[in-house]
Amino acid sequence: MNLLAIETATESLSVALDINGDVREKYEHAPRKHAELLLPWVSEILADAGIGFAALDAIAFSRGPGSFTSLRIGIGIVQGLAWASDRPVVAVSSLAATAQTAVALGVKSAVVALDARMNEVFTGTFAINANGIMMPAGQEKVCAPAAVCFPDSPATHAVGIGFARYPLLMQAAGGMAAVYTDTWPTASSVIALAKEWLKSNEAVSAEMAQPVYLRNDIAQKSQV
Repeated sequence: MNLLAIETATESLSVALDINGDVREKYEHAPRKHAELLLPWVSEILADAGIGFAALDAIAFSRGPGSFTSLRIGIGIVQGLAWASDRPVVAVSSLAATAQTAVALGVKSAVVALDARMNEVFTGTFAINANGIMMPAGQEKVCAPAAVCFPDSPATHAVGIGFARYPLLMQAAGGMAAVYTDTWPTASSVIALAKEWLKSNEAVSAEMAQPVYLRNDIAQKSQV
């Protein structure tokens, strides 16, 4: 299976390519540079691998939640690439991708919190399955830091920039196994989640590539 993945939900940006299990990735913490870097990175990573879009089985992407502006940039490009190349798409949660990134740190259970601005966070709880993939253990939501739910388990880790940006949330995470604030969703994590999803589902058409904001008035909120 050959998958291209694009991740633009937060201040970080990444593009990854999986060619039959061989994954290569370009990543940068690049606030406000998504529109500038994304398409050149896609062209570069495909050129370096010596393949074109016709060789791809699907294009995976981070659907959010996250920055309104960054998600619009990323998903707009995903739709354009998918339509132009007649490739299907696979949507992945940015919260799940953040949890999946933490697997490399030995995390098996995580409460993820990403900064939603306006004194709120995007949050969700995840647990690893037998295949090493983080699966949701509850509903994703946007809420005040004080409303984040923590499982009653000393093995659960706190993951995401939200813990660094809201002192109350960092204090509430004191009972967790550890706190990893500098952990972001990555395109390689999107690939891992997409491959797991494709074991029992099919990729969908380009028009189905839509963002998930978790907040109806996100367009009026501060943006990354």
